[in-house]
Amino acid sequence: MRLTLLLRLTIAFVLAGVACAALTGGSPFGASSAALCTRYAATGGSDAGSGTKARPFKTAQRLADSLHRGETGCLRAGSYRASSGIFVLELAHGGSLRAPITIRSYPGERARIVGSVDVSSTANNVRLFQLDFEGLGGMNTVKIYSRNVILSDSDITNSWRGLSCLILGNNSGGGQAVRTIVRRNRFHECGSPANLNEDHAIYAANVIDAKIIDNVIYDIQAYAIQFFPNAQRVLFGHNVVDGDGPSVRGGVIFGGDETYGSNDNVVERNIVSYARTDNIGSWWGGAVGKGNVARFNCVWQGQSENVDTRNGGFRSIANTVADPLFVNRAQGNFRLQRGSRCLKVVGYDTAALLRRRAHGR
Repeated sequence: MRLTLLLRLTIAFVLAGVACAALTGGSPFGASSAALCTRYAATGGSDAGSGTKARPFKTAQRLADSLHRGETGCLRAGSYRASSGIFVLELAHGGSLRAPITIRSYPGERARIVGSVDVSSTANNVRLFQLDFEGLGGMNTVKIYSRNVILSDSDITNSWRGLSCLILGNNSGGGQAVRTIVRRNRFHECGSPANLNEDHAIYAANVIDAKIIDNVIYDIQAYAIQFFPNAQRVLFGHNVVDGDGPSVRGGVIFGGDETYGSNDNVVERNIVSYARTDNIGSWWGGAVGKGNVARFNCVWQGQSENVDTRNGGFRSIANTVADPLFVNRAQGNFRLQRGSRCLKVVGYDTAALLRRRAHGR
């Protein structure tokens, strides 16, 4: 009887892990046994090939076009560029909630996507996993306009060429990003000094019910995240933000324009430090937002304010001013030294988490 109960509990635990992984883009069994690749692309391949491991496609676009729901396309190591224009990957279709389409680096290797990536409003249920994205400027590096997209375990930059590294939704016809998950990524060198405060790491423009968690964000031209103008019920949690470097802003801002206002967004358990203006603040071009909150964050040396509530639109609750004691900011090592007061505030060391996953631990 006890053995039967134990067996049932074990099966239930495993199935729960599988279900959770399906919804969040992870593997319950660890990165080493990631889902088998359905089709492949390699820089030495041919788009006239069959997409098998022996006869891989050449381009990321051909690989994406070949996938059906529940399938995984794997990119072998190397750099993938657009054959013409700026878009190296335009996703026009997706999968289903329980059987998404996945595009990822081949396990144990790393693929680099050079150019812009567009996840259109018709490409729901897509996962982008363990990739290096490098924008060329002229377009945001990654654009998500659909439902249930997961962007995880990736490196995202545009090497100071301009515009934001990630935009979620668009209010002028692109579409709304719904239930997007952005987690365990590194955002850096986003934007161009020529664009002043217009280029961000994450531009939450038209998005609802998103989760942006466990990311490390540094060397950005403007804000780490801008909730503007139409961000609703977005969680920004357990991220590390270093707003220094060449930034003219550097922190987190809640905002809206004359048409839209951002509401019910939560910024919690983050380290937000060294912003050139406010670490956390707000700006409203019309009606002031409602229900926004910044709570339980560790903030340090915002050059204007650490948390500035003077423009309204959000509440500040139990935020702690403390030096995070990064291991080596100059070298982009944002792990926390022993004795960091921020660790007790935010709960765990996000940069150390990313490092462990990168090394397969």
